[in-house]
Amino acid sequence: MKRMKFLKDIEKLKCLFSRRCPQMVGIHFHTMPPRLGGIGASKDKLVVHNGDFHSLMRHVPQPVVVVTTANMIDGGKGYLKRGITCSSFTSVSINPPIISFCMKIPSRMHNLLQETKQFAVHVLNQNQVKYGLHFSKPVQDDINQFHLVPHELTPQGIPVICGAAGVLHCMAHSVHNVGDHAVWYGSVTQTNVHQSDIHPLLYFKRSFRSVGDEAFMNAFEERTLPFEDWTHEAHLRMAWNYIMKYGEQAEPYIKNGIQRYNEQNKHLISTGYHETVTKFYIHMVTYAINISSNPDITFEEFLTEHPYLTDRNLLFEYYTKECISSKHAANEFMEPDIQQLP
Repeated sequence: MKRMKFLKDIEKLKCLFSRRCPQMVGIHFHTMPPRLGGIGASKDKLVVHNGDFHSLMRHVPQPVVVVTTANMIDGGKGYLKRGITCSSFTSVSINPPIISFCMKIPSRMHNLLQETKQFAVHVLNQNQVKYGLHFSKPVQDDINQFHLVPHELTPQGIPVICGAAGVLHCMAHSVHNVGDHAVWYGSVTQTNVHQSDIHPLLYFKRSFRSVGDEAFMNAFEERTLPFEDWTHEAHLRMAWNYIMKYGEQAEPYIKNGIQRYNEQNKHLISTGYHETVTKFYIHMVTYAINISSNPDITFEEFLTEHPYLTDRNLLFEYYTKECISSKHAANEFMEPDIQQLP
């Protein structure tokens, strides 16, 4: 009976994925790895071009999963709780139920999992983009990642995020290092699938983005990003992602993206699109990227290096309120009337 429940719950997750993105059927849920050798196999070394690989993977949707675990603090004073957004989640075996996921190494989460040997895998729903971003950020040991995340603890102390499309409770089966990632395999001991019609959060692999940024940009471009998550920092993140990818050609992507998102949420927006404000922040983010000490930094590292970008009053160091409030500034770019742009 217990095994039948596993099969039914995993089938429910498969149905969620297939409704959200039909091309996922047959991609992520498999029972056997591809056979090496045999018909069509070559003794010569297979050469795979990174550009071709990335292009192909951009068309393969992935569910966004957050893996959580916890270990009791010395003296029983509580739990050290950790979570991480992972890539390449898949169902490896249905009978027995085994899943796998990947994480980049080295990492604190990888070390903690080696101690706890148990974890929960959360398939996020499409309204939980902020959690995909939150758990993709590196944190120090003394930071409580779950302070603002609604969650419950299992009897074993594992944190379970509320509202996920599905949760798989697992014991570690095995782990293998492959390249710069660790592949973890988990034996599923319990499943929880949300009964309502909730769509899982998906992302498409691109070139440099973290899983959290991929999920964020995918939600933004599909206009499924919850309006309450469309903050000033979210505007900066969107601009940073486009500029990092397209460079000087990023402006139309940013402007068109904002206008499409605004149109989708026009019943919630009071001010609307503003040409001068948009081009001001495109310039400021581009300038900050160009002077950054490390071209390969993450968005979080970028903001740490340039915290002034998060100051909502930055605009008014260059423009008077009268200028920004004018209809002309809203419709056409106006040069600053206080000081020149850097």
